[in-house]
Amino acid sequence: MPLARTRSVLSGMRVKEAMRRQMISVDGSTSISTGIGRLIKYKVDALLVMDTQGRPAGIVSKTDMAGAYYAEMPADTPLEAIMAGPLLTCFIDDGLEHALDMMINSGVHQLFVVGADAGRFEGMLNYGDILGVVFQICRRCRKNRMRPFAADDDDHQPTETRVSDVMTSSVISCKDSNDLYQVMEVLTAHRMSAVLVIGDGGRPAGVISKTNLVVAWHRGIAPDAKAVAVMSQPVISCDRKDTIDQALARMLVGDLGRIFVHDEKPGKIVGVLSLSDAARHRSGTCHACISSRMVG
Repeated sequence: MPLARTRSVLSGMRVKEAMRRQMISVDGSTSISTGIGRLIKYKVDALLVMDTQGRPAGIVSKTDMAGAYYAEMPADTPLEAIMAGPLLTCFIDDGLEHALDMMINSGVHQLFVVGADAGRFEGMLNYGDILGVVFQICRRCRKNRMRPFAADDDDHQPTETRVSDVMTSSVISCKDSNDLYQVMEVLTAHRMSAVLVIGDGGRPAGVISKTNLVVAWHRGIAPDAKAVAVMSQPVISCDRKDTIDQALARMLVGDLGRIFVHDEKPGKIVGVLSLSDAARHRSGTCHACISSRMVG
């Protein structure tokens, strides 16, 4: 009896083909304030924390820092007091499929990459990095149903799914008059990385992300300050009529985990599209691979 083999778009690909080489490490005794400065300077989402022997001990993310901000911890608190561990790692020559399985099974979106020397870290791999690889390969795949076909090809009809078919209609928001305590509570309750800020007349005024929060702390802004004082502008959004490819390309280029969706005018936000939403759709656009595992 013949065996059916399931082809994966990631088959044969290695972690080193998608990982990020940039990785910022600090001593555990480094203050939170200094750590935030490193995050801002190098535009990273997390810091690798080293112990007194120079060995990797844990990780401090923007989420950890935002939690410390909410708890009103002193900015000179050492990073080792808020770091998370143990570190989840993969090897530089591991297959991307294996790394993806580790992320899914562990409920995380990033792994540290080690080389032949298990004590030496070579970089980081996150969910978006893998999705970017899938996106590029699927765009070139001749079996992709979204790929344009010749006009006289009656056997294929291009199907361009729109953002409106995949997006989440509910939008988590706060008022520009809310204080940062309330903003952080909303982010935590909904496990979001950013929240839409609504201004006068119910119109979108800006966005507050965890990056905005840690930058605010670094600048000495108290957590009882109003949202309007730290929000970023303008609100980055795409049209609900855009194709998934257009929206996904914009997210990957901008390194965005989510993008807001507007209806005709940017001032009318009607939904939000996440990388997971886009990946879930991507799994249905091709019968040639098992990228359906790209959900989170």
